[in-house]
Amino acid sequence: MRVLITGAEGFVGNHLTKLLLEKEHEVFAGVHKSTSKVSGVQNVTCDILDRKRLKAVMQDIKPEGIIHLAAQSKVKVAWENPSYTVMTNTVGSINLVQEAAEVVPQVKVLTIGSSEEYGLAAKQGEPLSEEAVCLPQNPYSSSKLALGQIVLQLARRDRLNIIHVRPFNHFGPGQQEGYVMSDFAAQVARIEKGLIEPVIRVGDLSTRRDFTFVCDVVSAYALLLEGDLSCGIYNICSGIPREIKAVLDFMLSRARVPVQVKVDAERFRPSEVPVFVGSAEKIKNLTGWQPEQDFEEAIVETLDWWREQV
Repeated sequence: MRVLITGAEGFVGNHLTKLLLEKEHEVFAGVHKSTSKVSGVQNVTCDILDRKRLKAVMQDIKPEGIIHLAAQSKVKVAWENPSYTVMTNTVGSINLVQEAAEVVPQVKVLTIGSSEEYGLAAKQGEPLSEEAVCLPQNPYSSSKLALGQIVLQLARRDRLNIIHVRPFNHFGPGQQEGYVMSDFAAQVARIEKGLIEPVIRVGDLSTRRDFTFVCDVVSAYALLLEGDLSCGIYNICSGIPREIKAVLDFMLSRARVPVQVKVDAERFRPSEVPVFVGSAEKIKNLTGWQPEQDFEEAIVETLDWWREQV
């Protein structure tokens, strides 16, 4: 299959590109300014806010599949610049779908949303299925919900083949700071090198979140792309709520030097959603997908990657 991956130079994009090459797809890396670091792919400049350029890309490549990873993905940035976040995540995604529909109407498109679209619906503490109500609580999650709703409306109207994916927390080698697992791993790696004091300052560690290793996430993306599945929404998650304290404790047990944990009053804000966990029964039933990577081994692999970086 001829596959275009937008945002291919990012954390998930690099893992996904490698997997699709292993599965013998012809992969085009849609990049903005940099280039994909994966050999064997064709880099294509792709700005999702430039419809003229998008059309040219579709005409040149004529993709059979598109996995749309390009996004503004940080909640902090979304609060600081909500208009940029909405333009990138919502308007940019609509641009991509409309240009693809015009040039290659039979193309299969995966738009990548977020578990944060569910928002306060998770307060019930039960695994969230795709039918759960969405109550987003920040501009990032609102932008992702809006893009999913609109592209699926376009799919129904124009008979397009679109799947909107809602991955829950994922982590692994290559993920930059700004996310809980990479933040912990980066600090431990710097402490081991003597670059910072041997203290990790934390907020509320009692929350429980649903984590999936990035290699399992991209495996799910590939199955959704390749499978004969109906349009709609698909969760990708482990279904296991893991306490953040337990995650940190395990990582510190693998640290090469002693590390202290101190609660920082300025960071301590009890979460409105103490447990946030998803249900992946839909994708499991339709494709057989399930996470395969051992969770603790995945943490060690992530920590080792950060050791190499520092």
